[in-house]
Amino acid sequence: MSPPRPPPRADGEEANTPLLRKYQQLLQKHDALVRRLAEHNVEHISTFKLSSWALETSASGLTLLRGGRVVLANSRWHELARWPGPWRWRGGADGEAPRSVRTLREVAIQETAAMLSAGGPRVIRYGQEAGGRVVEVSTERLAAPGEVLVLVLARDITEQARAEEELEQARAVLAQREHLRALGEMAAGIAHDLNNTLNAMRLRLELLGRHPAVAAAPPAHMDALVRIVTDASTRISRLQSFARQQPEGSTELVRLDTLVHDALDIARGDIDHRATREGVRVHVEVDLAPLPPVRGSATDLRFVFINLLLNARDAMPRGGTIRVRGRHEGGHVIITVEDEGTGIPPEHLGDIFRPFFSTKGDKGTGLGLSMAYGVVSRAGGTLIAANRRQGGALFTLSFPTVEPAAPVTPGAARKPRQRAAAPRRGGRARAKKKRS
Repeated sequence: MSPPRPPPRADGEEANTPLLRKYQQLLQKHDALVRRLAEHNVEHISTFKLSSWALETSASGLTLLRGGRVVLANSRWHELARWPGPWRWRGGADGEAPRSVRTLREVAIQETAAMLSAGGPRVIRYGQEAGGRVVEVSTERLAAPGEVLVLVLARDITEQARAEEELEQARAVLAQREHLRALGEMAAGIAHDLNNTLNAMRLRLELLGRHPAVAAAPPAHMDALVRIVTDASTRISRLQSFARQQPEGSTELVRLDTLVHDALDIARGDIDHRATREGVRVHVEVDLAPLPPVRGSATDLRFVFINLLLNARDAMPRGGTIRVRGRHEGGHVIITVEDEGTGIPPEHLGDIFRPFFSTKGDKGTGLGLSMAYGVVSRAGGTLIAANRRQGGALFTLSFPTVEPAAPVTPGAARKPRQRAAAPRRGGRARAKKKRS
């Protein structure tokens, strides 16, 4: 038989000591892992709260799209999305046509598709067609395995866009002033030489007018030539003042009905020559009643009407009718010049009177209408350009009339002033002298 086993030892704790120590070590590691997990959760919760706070307090709208559908958006995005449309695309890559969409949500979907097809981030501006607000939309693809996530950021840049436009306008004004300064320096030398030439021509015309053969002929043509040369000399001097932006005072009383007929006599030769050369028919209709005088420069205003007549002729390559009408209405003299030509492109109506802006290309200097606008403004009037419903352009000039002084006799004019200015004591002394 086998030998008996030894009885178990009473101190089993000593036998289990390594196992207990291992168990305690595991408990310590578990506690450490629990503490680290708790700390990690606190960090995640804090990061989530901070991110949520940053998103909700951001001035930019943020949205996340998956497969062309909005899956996440902050409150700012919802606020921007409530702004009324439609929204018009305001520039981007070359070759892209302007687009117009109804809502910002459609903007996000449209820009997401454009970004995915282009393969890179996009930054595009959209502006309200009616409200004037401008938003900048940025799209970028996020790295996500197995799915397409696109982040869209919309930022309100209305004030920034307005400041950029003002800066661009200021730069344009500075460039225009520099251009005018250079033009003034050039005009200073040219005007001197041309004025000498025109003065010589005027003297020759005066001598020619004294010749018996010329004196016997009707003086209309000779007078018209003298007037043309005189006006040309004056306009050359005024061109230099215009280029240097020197204001001119106008204190002359003029009759616009007479000036229009003078301008038509001067421009008619050019109009008829152009019509004959190009084989078209240009007819001029004038409907002017006697008009009250206005204040302005006769030479400058005559130039304005000549310029409008010639512009109307140039705007009718197939011929047509130029109509000039005038009336006295509400203390103003109103003159209209209209043609049956191609009209003014709507996008150019706001720039038509800007210096050096021309729709004629190389055939125009861009100074005619700008100088005309300055002449009319200095006379206290207005010059407005518009398009006719029937086709062609319409220019409307309005000038305030000059109120005539009330006719009074010299005695009636002096007697009240003497009584008003004389002291009471002096008046009594003169009365006693008369009675004596």
